[in-house]
Amino acid sequence: MIIAKVPLKVTLFGEHAIVYNKPAIAATINEYLYVKIKQGNNRIIVSSPSLTIKGVTIDLDSSIIINPVAKELFNYIIHVIDYFGKKPVEIEIDTQVEPSVGLGTSAAVVVGTTAAYSTFLGYKLSREEIAKISFEIEKSVQKIGSRMDTFTEALGGIIFFTENEEQRLSTNLKFTVGYIIRSETTRDILKRVSITKQSNPELVNGIFGLIETITNKAKTALVEGRKEEIGRLMYINHGLLNALGITDERVDYIIGLAKKLSIDGCKISGGGGGGAVVCLKSEIAENLLKISGAKLIDSEISNEGVTTYST
Repeated sequence: MIIAKVPLKVTLFGEHAIVYNKPAIAATINEYLYVKIKQGNNRIIVSSPSLTIKGVTIDLDSSIIINPVAKELFNYIIHVIDYFGKKPVEIEIDTQVEPSVGLGTSAAVVVGTTAAYSTFLGYKLSREEIAKISFEIEKSVQKIGSRMDTFTEALGGIIFFTENEEQRLSTNLKFTVGYIIRSETTRDILKRVSITKQSNPELVNGIFGLIETITNKAKTALVEGRKEEIGRLMYINHGLLNALGITDERVDYIIGLAKKLSIDGCKISGGGGGGAVVCLKSEIAENLLKISGAKLIDSEISNEGVTTYST
């Protein structure tokens, strides 16, 4: 059996703006998704003993189970297999984090399947090659998006993205992360932002320009460990994402309480519509997320990207 271990990620600054070639900063954390592949019997079987998928619909006429999240995840797997060529295999996806919560689970499925399946077939791909192939596959399915999630999870660590480059960063700052169930998918939100940008290009480009300025300032502040400045920038970045219609009232309520409680910094992380919230680490931030119904995760920064091994 070949196993790929993929770290999940948080977006610290620049989500959505990166889709339009603005900079962003993302980091891998100590939460993982595992893709396990072994020889199959004349067919391809995909299973997941732990991946929780809510909102399932059953078509009683055809007895088909319908779920947009599950459909997208399986679509990624099919595209990876088609990319390398079909072989009879059994694929198992294993993670304790729910899908589509702003932590890069979908990208992790692509990265993990690319890493594990290519290794199963005898390829020896570098992390950079896995990142490039995974982004190509993710974009072929999603049609719109950035390389941030696939590259971050394939390469690992804190990464500053520009239009054409990835730069590794380090910081002594720590973060608290929790998530709530999302009300919309990343794909739907990306489409809505795109429509808004087409109808109000000057306004949206102005917002993305401000996010670019914030992300560039955050890069230096992170490296230098300037906690107070990072906190201010997180709140401003969240406000701009709210102006784009990316956040929802549940997350905005959490961020509003964080300000009232004088928490150093908090913002939404990821695609929006609920999902992950990232705050500068503190006991108050942890308690706020807990009482708000968010599920806390292990948000320690992980510096290792995707790894594969055999059992």
